[in-house]
Amino acid sequence: SRSRSRSKPKLRSRSRSPVSRAPPSQGGGGGDSGGGGSSGAPAEGGPPKAEVVESKARQSTGEKTWRAEINMPKNDRFNYDGRARTMCVRGPLRIDRDQAYKDAEDITEAARDCDTAKVKALARKLLSNNVS
Repeated sequence: SRSRSRSKPKLRSRSRSPVSRAPPSQGGGGGDSGGGGSSGAPAEGGPPKAEVVESKARQSTGEKTWRAEINMPKNDRFNYDGRARTMCVRGPLRIDRDQAYKDAEDITEAARDCDTAKVKALARKLLSNNVS
């Protein structure tokens, strides 16, 4: 018969205590980065407003692109920190900045009554008509 060597049982590492996170600063931060954040977030009592953000350059030609985006309330629920849940609705990429501003005006107009479904439908329409 085989003799088994007895090895010490492996000790599991102890789990770490949860890291306490500092609450996000209100209105802090700086710069106009196109990475999201509070751009177009609905103000208290007012409808959200679309913004034009610069996007990645086209891979094929290297041209700069812009798009309209707006943060719409997702539903009546709130995040852990008490803020309303939002979803970013984006328009199509545009080579012409003025066209992106026109898209932003249209999206802002659709968002006047805070109807997220209406804004998403408009964004889908803009995206499907953007075949070039």
